[in-house]
Amino acid sequence: MNNQNYTFLIIANCTGIFLVTLFIICFLWYYILPVEQDLHLKLFRLAYFGFGGMGLSDFILGIIQTYIWAYIIVAIYGLIGRGFKK
Repeated sequence: MNNQNYTFLIIANCTGIFLVTLFIICFLWYYILPVEQDLHLKLFRLAYFGFGGMGLSDFILGIIQTYIWAYIIVAIYGLIGRGFKK
């Protein structure tokens, strides 16, 4: 594996872990501070495909989608960055 692919994997994994941590904090915030729970739930439904409620299956679905989106965002950022360098 060349250095460029290795760097991509490191950046994507770090970004994924960071975004998953933010998702967990947002998910727990729904229960910690029960203000505007309807708005909180609507935002989750807008941001994640197939999000139905605040259950365990939706929590796992959100973590997986967040991690995958991190890889997609880093890949797009890398492609755009390479395009500007040429």
